[in-house]
Amino acid sequence: MAEHVSKEKNFVSCVVYLHNEGSRVKGFLEEICKVMRMNFEKYEVVCVNDGCVDDTVEQVRAFLSGEECKPVVSLINLSYYQGVESAMNAGSDLAVGDFLFEFDKCDLDFPSDLIMKVYRRALEGFDVVAAAPRYGVPLTSRLFYLVYNRGGRFRGRIRQERFRVISRRAVNRVNQMNTYVPYRKVMYMNCGLKTDTIVYDNLKTARKRRGSEERSNRNMLAMDTIIIFTDVLEKLSLLVSVVLFGALLIMFGYLVYSIFSSVRPVEGWLSIMALMSFGFFMVSLMLTLILKYLSVILNMSFKRQRYVIEGVEKLTQ
Repeated sequence: MAEHVSKEKNFVSCVVYLHNEGSRVKGFLEEICKVMRMNFEKYEVVCVNDGCVDDTVEQVRAFLSGEECKPVVSLINLSYYQGVESAMNAGSDLAVGDFLFEFDKCDLDFPSDLIMKVYRRALEGFDVVAAAPRYGVPLTSRLFYLVYNRGGRFRGRIRQERFRVISRRAVNRVNQMNTYVPYRKVMYMNCGLKTDTIVYDNLKTARKRRGSEERSNRNMLAMDTIIIFTDVLEKLSLLVSVVLFGALLIMFGYLVYSIFSSVRPVEGWLSIMALMSFGFFMVSLMLTLILKYLSVILNMSFKRQRYVIEGVEKLTQ
């Protein structure tokens, strides 16, 4: 007789981002749903189709046709490719679970028991728990996280994550903070609730090659995040102002020196250079002030939610 296993009473939602994942989505959903079925009484899967042009949706349907105990699966079809952040915002808005698992890509480089390890860590009082790979982080990503963590206005530090679990309280807190969530990872880590990160050793480090559209979207996201959540540009502008002010002082000192010495520079050169140094200094100073005010405005009022949905399908009831 099979041993009775006590399952979790909490209703959980798995939000899965899909963009041309036809070769991996079926195996990924099978593994995720296997863990959910073994450990939870009730769960749902919310798949977000972010402009897939391959057979991803067909593979999702193929997965369901091969399941005896079919999970509740919803498919959100976005009108066009909008990027992982907008797509996952749409998925989180539709999900109704007490806890949300967010999977940003169909990458099974972690052991399946890590899913429950992250969930049980959340039950210990953490509203946001992330699973982060130890190896295989691209150089560009490491550079971005370094810049953010050095210049971030908040205490929460971020790194590349494979998935995370978020309590309903954290989701509501973030939604109350702003209408538009520009970068969920940063918002979750700085919503004021307890957070934690579990680092795991990758089973593999192979990554799907990003298309030009996806790379462009990630680059724009990185720039928006640096501008909104850090003061890196303000510090850079201030540094330029200090350097130009130092050049102005040097020019002024050289002007005073030339008056009381026998050195005679080319006529008009010193005054022109002093004027140019002063002008560039004032421009840089004004740029610093403008960036400061813009950052305040951005922090006070983010843009409105900007995902566009074509339709939502209930693949199972």
